[in-house]
Amino acid sequence: MRRPPPPHAQIHLPALDAPCALILVDVFERAITAIWRAHGDAMADLQALRGIETPRPPDAVWESVPDGPHDDCF
Repeated sequence: MRRPPPPHAQIHLPALDAPCALILVDVFERAITAIWRAHGDAMADLQALRGIETPRPPDAVWESVPDGPHDDCF
């Protein structure tokens, strides 16, 4: 008897038209940028410990972000 594969992250989306798909892609890109901005150094350190060589996104911001609201975050 085979074991089922381990669970993995999935997102089930309805069929999207082109404008909605572009909006969704923009939201994901903004989320990725915000996560790298907030946790990039820690994520890079963790990847190095695991031996994973992942280049940082070219548009990632690598400076400390002051506390408080950020207009460029969504």
